[in-house]
Amino acid sequence: MVARLSRSFSSHMLDENELELPAIDDADSMQDVARKISQYIITAIPDVPCSFDDMRLSVVGHRLRPLIKHLSDNVHNPTLICALMVLKWHFDNLPDDEIGLNESRGLACEYVAWQFLTSLNHREIIEFLLQDLSDSRRPSVTTEDPEQGSLPTTREGSQLSHERTPLLANSASSVYSVFDSRRPLNTGNTFNEPGIDNNQLAFHGLNALEIAGIVLAKKFLSQKVVQRIIDDIWRGEIVFWDSLNVHAKKTPHVSRKRHIDPYCRLRIPVYRKTFEAVFFISFLTIYYAVLAQRNPSAINTVEILMYIWITAFAYDELSGILDAGMLFYQLEFWSLWNLGIIGVGIAFLVCRIVGLAKESGYIIELSFDILSLEALFLVPRICSLVSLNAYFGNLILVLKEMTKAFLKFMPVVIVLYLGFLTTFTMLARDRLTLSEMSWILVKVFFGSATLGFDIAQDISPVFGYVLM
Repeated sequence: MVARLSRSFSSHMLDENELELPAIDDADSMQDVARKISQYIITAIPDVPCSFDDMRLSVVGHRLRPLIKHLSDNVHNPTLICALMVLKWHFDNLPDDEIGLNESRGLACEYVAWQFLTSLNHREIIEFLLQDLSDSRRPSVTTEDPEQGSLPTTREGSQLSHERTPLLANSASSVYSVFDSRRPLNTGNTFNEPGIDNNQLAFHGLNALEIAGIVLAKKFLSQKVVQRIIDDIWRGEIVFWDSLNVHAKKTPHVSRKRHIDPYCRLRIPVYRKTFEAVFFISFLTIYYAVLAQRNPSAINTVEILMYIWITAFAYDELSGILDAGMLFYQLEFWSLWNLGIIGVGIAFLVCRIVGLAKESGYIIELSFDILSLEALFLVPRICSLVSLNAYFGNLILVLKEMTKAFLKFMPVVIVLYLGFLTTFTMLARDRLTLSEMSWILVKVFFGSATLGFDIAQDISPVFGYVLM
């Protein structure tokens, strides 16, 4: 305790002149920007952790203010916010000590990014948050106004984003290559490890807002300046496309209704969600009609419509995976439900065709039994539309965390189950078989306590009641 107070006092007395402001050029790559800022962050938070809220009032926040002012006044590198988000990811993935020092440094990156955005106007915020990276560097911030829908000029050799630009050009391992996490933890006040990879395509196709979502920069994303941009994207006030042709270029700008292609409005999230609701309601109606008719001898018109709906849904999901990348796609809570709908639909189609080809009544009945399982995924998926409400949206997050906790606890349950199964099977070896004992124990584990006491005498007159 005394040692920690001593370190805290010494850190408070740190001369601000030791905090050398990073010299960031507009042409620096994202990796270079991250390295330069990391040196300042490590020096500003040497040995005393703090929370995000503490940075507003504590001495750590006082040390970060010169950096924020320097970035706001002198730095115009378009990869700055991306670099801070990637740096936050790097600190969060370093092996940390018990006091959470690296976590505090990651929060400092979010704090600096937030404060930097507050010094920008609306046009500049759009540029820094939403312009995709290209060749590890985004196009420079131009004097052309995104609010007028103009396209920024890119540097020579840059690759323009298009509709099929993947969210992650490389696999997740490419992200790790930017900051080689396999190298030993740097405990000093510098960040000049020679093992840092300069792979320029590691974050190709990502913008700062997407990176923030992937690295779980929750504090940054919750700030009003960021939420305002997200709301504008949701309502279609900020769009990325002006037309739906092969020569269209993806660039974020404020929507101009007089000049935008009407079909581009279909890309606006609120409209997509509306069409999604209509699609699922019609899908559910067709699904119930197929189950109600249950034609065992032939495929009727309604069933053909259901196959078309399943194919369209599968195509949309595949397009989403190709566009966003698997790493970003799996962040969606309902992705498992979507894959379940597709999987059950394909299984039904295969069994249905095989049953009709072989004229097997059993296989045909089995195919409709499989189709009945579709409701387990389809009905909750329609209810997901209520997650747009703040209250139900929070419940979805709680359900997601509960599911994660349940899956983490399952190995412990399995180990305990196997232990009790072995013991009870040996005790009742002359009276109950392994399969009977397994089923009894499953019922007991799922809460049928009275069954356990009823069978305890048969398991063992001596140990049965004690073990139950």
